[in-house]
Amino acid sequence: MNKLLFLLFLFPIYVFGQNSTNSIGNGARYVSIGDLDVFGNQITVEAMIRKSNNTVSNIISKHSDGTDANYLFRPTLFGITTTTGFYFCMNTYTLPINEWFHVAATYDGNLIRYYVNGCEVNQLPANGDLVQNNLITAISARPGNAVPVEHFRGNIDEVRIWNVTRTQQQILDNMNNLPNPTTQTGLLAYYKMDNDYVNSQGNAIFNGTAQGTPSFDVEAASILVPEITNVSIVDASCFGYADANLSISGIGNQITYSINGTNFYPDSSFSNLQGGPVTVSIKTIEGCIISKDTIIGQPAQVPTPVISYNSPLCSGDTLALSIDTLSGATCYWTGPNGFISSSFDTLIPNATANQTGDYSVFLMFNGCYSDTTVETITVNPVYNLVLNETICSNEFYTLGNQQLNQPGNYFLNLQTVAGCDSIIDLTLNVNPSYSFTRDTTLCEGESFTYYGQTLNATGVYQFDLQTTLGCDSIIIYDLIVFPIPSAPILSNNSPLLCPDDIAIFEAQPVASGTFAWTGPNNFTSEVDSFSFAAPIVSMGEYFATVTVNGCESPASQIELDIINIYTLDDFEFPNVFTPNGDNSNDVLELDDYFKTCQEYTMNIFDRWGNLIYTQISGGDPFNGKTANDLNHQDGVYFYKLTYENGEKNGFFHLVR
Repeated sequence: MNKLLFLLFLFPIYVFGQNSTNSIGNGARYVSIGDLDVFGNQITVEAMIRKSNNTVSNIISKHSDGTDANYLFRPTLFGITTTTGFYFCMNTYTLPINEWFHVAATYDGNLIRYYVNGCEVNQLPANGDLVQNNLITAISARPGNAVPVEHFRGNIDEVRIWNVTRTQQQILDNMNNLPNPTTQTGLLAYYKMDNDYVNSQGNAIFNGTAQGTPSFDVEAASILVPEITNVSIVDASCFGYADANLSISGIGNQITYSINGTNFYPDSSFSNLQGGPVTVSIKTIEGCIISKDTIIGQPAQVPTPVISYNSPLCSGDTLALSIDTLSGATCYWTGPNGFISSSFDTLIPNATANQTGDYSVFLMFNGCYSDTTVETITVNPVYNLVLNETICSNEFYTLGNQQLNQPGNYFLNLQTVAGCDSIIDLTLNVNPSYSFTRDTTLCEGESFTYYGQTLNATGVYQFDLQTTLGCDSIIIYDLIVFPIPSAPILSNNSPLLCPDDIAIFEAQPVASGTFAWTGPNNFTSEVDSFSFAAPIVSMGEYFATVTVNGCESPASQIELDIINIYTLDDFEFPNVFTPNGDNSNDVLELDDYFKTCQEYTMNIFDRWGNLIYTQISGGDPFNGKTANDLNHQDGVYFYKLTYENGEKNGFFHLVR
């Protein structure tokens, strides 16, 4: 069905200005309008222009340089100086000479925007409040220039200055004329150039004054406002079909067309579209995009059929298929084993596994088709099962809700998960299984390997083996690994003074520990502490270990020494004695010299045979003095040393 969508646009009837100002020529030709500052962080400037050359020129200016530009409006840029710096936004759209254009620029505290014919062509981030100056605002020049510097050469009309930020739509709507200027919010000045420079906003302070020789010329040509004037639609033939057509009509400067707002084409017609909402757009060469929402019609969707069938479905049952009827519609069934049908309700008797599979159906109504519904239907078997099963004695066989582990014949009547009958005849065989636990101990550092696994840490290790009949034979090793005890701490009363003195050995007790001692002359002991009369042959190194939980410690070592192990037969008597007070050889100390435990008596005689001193074991040694503490004379003295089983005689020299 063809539809024409007419978009009606209502416009107020404006009385357009009859003239424009002309600044073509040499010398000063501009209009001054007074010290018109814009405050705050919002501004809009507008004008209709037709330039006659491409020199640097000002449309409206209240600036001397970049430090004080309250506003600077040129065909190529818009500049402002704010409390944060000087900003200028370029016009990226090239304006040919001798053609009329509407240009505008805005600032909202965040962005500067430049517009051509109501379309935004560029923007620039900016911030801060506008700075003010004491300059006179000039139309067609920079303030105060009597010479043609930055003079605009051409025609200017419809000049407006605002202290608000106008939107793009507001700029588009009022490019050619502005109604009710005296009541427009934020309008500061408006110059129609109708043979005068009067401020149509109504504030006479800012009426313009000609500077030099500007003149009045033809009025500005009306700028074409882009519009979508019509959308023609051919609806889709069926719901979801992509056979609709759409055509857009519009006005604007070199417009292109789009149905998605992104891709624009010179061709205004679009085909192969689906029904539903759509947004159509036109785009002018300046970049303005005008959009309109519309709807592509389509018939209501043919309802998707819902398949009903009997369930559960067992082998031998009749399969009953059905869908809801739709007056005037035709249905089309297909299914397994070559099944086709055009009936809303259909029966398949004595169903078998051959009828298991996907059944599909769709409707045709007024030449349009529904979606296809597919249902997977299973014809479930009926079972009579004869089972011969074997388990192990440590297992259970589940038959229904029974847990069986005794041999015998069992029967069960039940239904399959699909709800069909199933009879099970079970013969159950039971083979034996075994389980052993072995308590085992090791010492730290020891290990053994069983069935490829090395065991060296405390724990319970289970080996699941199988008998020749395939049943479990479980071997469990309960392994404890005992630590190696520390080497025992030993002590004794070494060194002994004399042979056959009592030697005492002690080991610090260890809980549950047994000791093993070894030593010289094949000595052994298994107690922690002991003592014995120590002959000379018992001297040497003694070793001891302690065993706890069968684990033997490292050996500790302790020495037994006897100090006086010699007899007087083993030594020669010294032949020189020097009691001169130098603390060396000042006394005749036989105990220190001979290192013996033998009892002795030594008599010392002078050369005339007089007994001058007698010394016994452990007594005071001879120091070369008389009983009156007088020094004996230097010379030769004789001794007689008497001891058990022996006697020695000799002499020595006393020398000081």
